[in-house]
Amino acid sequence: METTRTFAILAPVPEIHLLSGLEAIAAQLNLDEVTNEGLPKVAFGSMAFEVIRKADELRKERAVEVLIYASEAQGDQPLNPEVWWRARYIGHVPSRNGRYPGKSMFRPQSTAGARPTWAIYWEVQELEKLKAPIAIASLQGLGQKAPLKGRFVPEDPVLIEYPFAAFVAISRQAAADRK
Repeated sequence: METTRTFAILAPVPEIHLLSGLEAIAAQLNLDEVTNEGLPKVAFGSMAFEVIRKADELRKERAVEVLIYASEAQGDQPLNPEVWWRARYIGHVPSRNGRYPGKSMFRPQSTAGARPTWAIYWEVQELEKLKAPIAIASLQGLGQKAPLKGRFVPEDPVLIEYPFAAFVAISRQAAADRK
């Protein structure tokens, strides 16, 4: 699936669900359970259905880069929030009475005991922790003239301008790691 370069998504996800999401992806790889393009996926719940629907409208069937802020993270947090995770958004599904309607293998195990109240579940592939953080203050809301505030902490997904500089740095780091 082609990835759009017209915008990206900045989204908060509790750190425990990100770590558990990596385990869900590893389990899918071990079971040879795959989705489109042969890649495993993980689904996160949200009440921000308007933002996700707008993303679907703008993306035109393409994947969207997602920068993920690890909310509820353990340890000391920097004064100016940073993004340490990324993924590719591939779509969403409406919840069924708050629950994910797909296979449980696509949900982080850390959510198993929770009583879900989500409106939608947004699905991502290629979830990974970054080698170096991206300052949230370097990002810009979609259609906004100025970057996000220095201490802005996302509480829901936000559409942002595509951060070319950030993804160039990520690509260079990945290329250096392959050498």
